[in-house]
Amino acid sequence: MKKIHYLIIIALALLCYANTLTLHFALDDRMVILESKYTIKGGWESVKAIFTEDTFTGYFGSDHAIVAGGRYRPMSQLTYMIEFQLFGKDIRERIGDLDDYYNLHNGDHEAYFYDTPLPFVCHLMNLLYFILLCLILYEVLARIFPQYEGKKWYQSLAFLAVLLFTVHPIHTEAVANVKGRDEIFAMLGALVSLWCSLQYVDSRKWYWLVLSLIAFTFGIFSKENAITFLAVVPLALYYLKSDNKRPIDYLITLIPILIGSVFFLIVRAKVLGSMMQPDMTSNILNNPYVHSTRAQQIATTLVTWGIYLRLLFFPHPLTHDYYPRQIAITDFSNPLVWLILAGCIALVGYAVWKLKKKSVPAFAILFFVITFSITSNLLFNVGTFMNERFVFVASAGFTLLVGWWLYLLATSQSPVLRKTAVGITGVVCLLFGIKTFTRNFAWMDDFTLFLTDVKTSENSIKCNISAGGSCLQIWKKSHKERDKRDAYKYLEKALKLDDHALNAYLLLSELAYLDENPELALQAARNANLIDPENPQAKNLLEMAGNSMKAHELDPVNKLLNEGKVDEAWREVNKILEKEPDNIVAKNVRGNVLGRGYGRLDDAIKVFEEIVAENPEFSSSWENMGICYAIKKDFANAERCLMRALELSPDNDNIRLNLYYMYKDKGDEASAEKYKP
Repeated sequence: MKKIHYLIIIALALLCYANTLTLHFALDDRMVILESKYTIKGGWESVKAIFTEDTFTGYFGSDHAIVAGGRYRPMSQLTYMIEFQLFGKDIRERIGDLDDYYNLHNGDHEAYFYDTPLPFVCHLMNLLYFILLCLILYEVLARIFPQYEGKKWYQSLAFLAVLLFTVHPIHTEAVANVKGRDEIFAMLGALVSLWCSLQYVDSRKWYWLVLSLIAFTFGIFSKENAITFLAVVPLALYYLKSDNKRPIDYLITLIPILIGSVFFLIVRAKVLGSMMQPDMTSNILNNPYVHSTRAQQIATTLVTWGIYLRLLFFPHPLTHDYYPRQIAITDFSNPLVWLILAGCIALVGYAVWKLKKKSVPAFAILFFVITFSITSNLLFNVGTFMNERFVFVASAGFTLLVGWWLYLLATSQSPVLRKTAVGITGVVCLLFGIKTFTRNFAWMDDFTLFLTDVKTSENSIKCNISAGGSCLQIWKKSHKERDKRDAYKYLEKALKLDDHALNAYLLLSELAYLDENPELALQAARNANLIDPENPQAKNLLEMAGNSMKAHELDPVNKLLNEGKVDEAWREVNKILEKEPDNIVAKNVRGNVLGRGYGRLDDAIKVFEEIVAENPEFSSSWENMGICYAIKKDFANAERCLMRALELSPDNDNIRLNLYYMYKDKGDEASAEKYKP
């Protein structure tokens, strides 16, 4: 019978998640794979860093408590590094200097990953780990509840529960997103540890305890929520029917779990600086309760529990983003809060009442409560209101409870009820499977995920920022009015939700600058600079927007130059420079007057050289200098200057056009073709 169950579970997992093998990387994959210094660099130095630093240090370049509580999940991070070294090692040379923060985070590097089998391998491993997890869960449940196995293949509590677990759409975040591997590993390690504990009770072989310690250590070093099995193991042992079971076994089987937990907590405290980092961040996106009272936090948390329950029964719509203000802060004046609280108390009360009789529903409810406790936001602030992956482990309790109801129908004396059980199971698996399969596609990449989920998370500050940034990147390439309009729409919505959203201002400033709206670009850059005066991007945008404003003020001079009124243009630009001798834009225009107007190319080049000597990132002067060299047929210097200009302004089509004409004039048709408009 087990072989049939195994085959069905494996087949359903493959059918539901086969399309994940076509996905790229999305969301936090960037922080642990695409732009993680330690994943890319490899070697023992990286292994050491992975186990001795915050998980996100490889991305940020220094220790950052970027989310409340810090993050320490070295085991999954280690597997990313190994897979990269085996299947993506060539990317490292193409990326270049990993110690250069801006080079490491150059978005253009992402394309390198898709020239390798690395995305396929990472998603394949996630799928295989998930299948293994489902089979281990089946073995554990079959071992705890052997009495609930009927003669027919569908009359199995363990099988029905795991079947629902395998196809449940709420698991897509953990399986379809490579970063979700820490959830799979944590549950896998904890369940193997539990299975080894049960094996010890039956056999009295000490090596099962050693294996339990190894498995649990693997799980908890993948994600800290494995620690909840300190309570799950005794619960499972209580339900276990075994003639060899002794009271002392409750203590003995806990020893490996305790050793693993204490070891992890000590290491975690040493790495992060404390056992559990306090919620020091005042950023609402990393600490959603920063402006809330404790009562509001509890009330809002209870509402999220209700949302979790709804998604477990009816998993639609799904989203990766439940950040502020997708869920509104509430308080105990909300009747829904009291209703959910009463329901929770009733469920726990029922479980405790039925615990003495070792009922399956009691086990299922307690398993859910125990494993969900650490990610519920009640005991610890986890950095966001909720996430679907936070009930990944706990959902096994839910599917066990539903599986129990189906089992009762499947083993009924009535043939009609037995057929009904098979029919319900089949329909639910079909609907859940279709939802899972279609939801996977949303995880193709960041653009797809953000622009899909913003329709659901329409009141999320973070999702609107992400969607706006995605539309901005798309517009840079498409130049379609619709993409630009959507970028403005999402970024303005984000700022309406939070007028202190730094990233929204940064993106809006860049968008307005490229859209030739210097007033808006300057205002957005100023707001960003007020929020974070040390932010280098805000400073750069402030300078760019300021120069753009100055450029618009010089439009009359440029108009005179274009009309051939060179002497008038020369007088006007010099008047401006008398008042503002440090006006870099006016200096640049004076160089243009010398070069284009008077044909004094060498004098113009000297002006541009002085400008870039003082402001090496002023792309306009690099471009103008390149044009002067091209006119002089000095193609080597022309290419040098124009390529530098393009490096500084990669989205500037005018620079590309000048490169095209320069290469054409040089007679290099192959190079010209690359920049053909």
